[in-house]
Amino acid sequence: MKKIFATLFAAILLFSLTGCEKFLTELPKSSLVAENAFTTAEDWEKTLTGAYGMLQNVFMQKYTIVLNEFGTDEVEPFDLSWALYVQMKYYTFDARHEFLRCHYIWCYDGIKRCNTVLDMPSSAPVDAAERASMEAQAKFLRAIFYFDLVTYYGGVPIWTTSAIDPDQISKPRESVDAVYKLILEDMEAAALGLPEKWDKPSDIGRATSLAAYAFLGRFYLQHNEPAKALDALSKVEGKFSLYNNLNDIFAPAHKNEFKENIFEIQFSHSGNWGLEGSLQSSYWGPRGGGGPTNNAFGWGGFGPTQYLYDQYEASDKRRSEWFCTEYRGVVQNPPCTMKFRDPNYGDQIEDDDLNYVMMRYADVLLMMAEALNETGDSSNKKYDCINAVRRRAGVSDLSGLSQDAFRAAVLKERLLELNCEHHRRTDLIRFGKLLEQVHAAFPDITLDEHCNLYPIPQQAIDSNNAMTQADQNPGY
Repeated sequence: MKKIFATLFAAILLFSLTGCEKFLTELPKSSLVAENAFTTAEDWEKTLTGAYGMLQNVFMQKYTIVLNEFGTDEVEPFDLSWALYVQMKYYTFDARHEFLRCHYIWCYDGIKRCNTVLDMPSSAPVDAAERASMEAQAKFLRAIFYFDLVTYYGGVPIWTTSAIDPDQISKPRESVDAVYKLILEDMEAAALGLPEKWDKPSDIGRATSLAAYAFLGRFYLQHNEPAKALDALSKVEGKFSLYNNLNDIFAPAHKNEFKENIFEIQFSHSGNWGLEGSLQSSYWGPRGGGGPTNNAFGWGGFGPTQYLYDQYEASDKRRSEWFCTEYRGVVQNPPCTMKFRDPNYGDQIEDDDLNYVMMRYADVLLMMAEALNETGDSSNKKYDCINAVRRRAGVSDLSGLSQDAFRAAVLKERLLELNCEHHRRTDLIRFGKLLEQVHAAFPDITLDEHCNLYPIPQQAIDSNNAMTQADQNPGY
């Protein structure tokens, strides 16, 4: 009986969880039955907006901002007084770790909002064109949420409807391939149903077909289908270009310019802690300045590893532009990252004006280089792709490498270019290098193969009648 009540409570949470939201001026009325509560097209749009809003929690909330970077070679915690940080670095966490619990819940909350849009009844007052657009956007977002789940936990339960009848509340754990099947189908549909670019200023930040194809490339690579990844990425090729100035990529003044940055999660300084602003400056900020109050630095709880900094050539512009060895007279050892420093509001608590750049063209070029190499392409195109990124950084071109050596060069280039951007753990797992690279950065840490997956949060197992402890990932 206790598990039944827990299951019902979890289902209600998935359908109506809005208490953690901080980024919407109006919340979707998802705690009501949609057919009865949604009377206008605007009501459905609010639910879609809520699904976009969950991207902020999944990728940039204080518990999830480093989930794809802690426990790798590129980022480590410096605030070792917080056990949750220490556990992530040393892989001593278990299935009750709060970071994982929140991430899992927020992914499914986003999925639930997407499903509500996709379950829109035929009687809804939404014209055909708007309905098709909303459905394409919902599938785009649902694919992203499920991708984060499958890369972190392996196979997970699949919900594709917002219904809360007893037959839908409990779902068994599905295979990795089954989850990827849905992810790829959703993103393929999104790519076909979305515009290349939105015309109205009010639509800035929405998903586009080009973003969908870029994410398809990422998903296919992670699923070991490089030929399909290359086909998707080729549809983005030439549609964007690299900024000449490295810091323009993340600068608030260049938000949503549709130049290098393909998809950005939206934030805006609001003048109030915990509302519309981002926490990137606060959490990635320099250390030793007393926290992110006025004229201070940042929380300083985590940052780049010395191993990451040491991978750069001395002439690499990314080393000098993106890292700081001393800030306002305080030595940063290891150097801190300056990628996410808001020049206007960086000293304010969790209220900077930085978007989170989730997909950019440099990433596409490096994924193309990887896909070309994995498919055995004999042209020089893979070198054109990787060298375009390297030339901006002011380092020499690569040439004449074996397939294995080029594969290693791509992985390293992704570290140098995309560090601290929520990619490293996923990259290392794809290349089969997580255990090796963690040990390279931290010789005192030796991991087992089971560390390639996080544990499924215990609450998810306890709240689902279709799952038992036998469904937990090995090693946990």
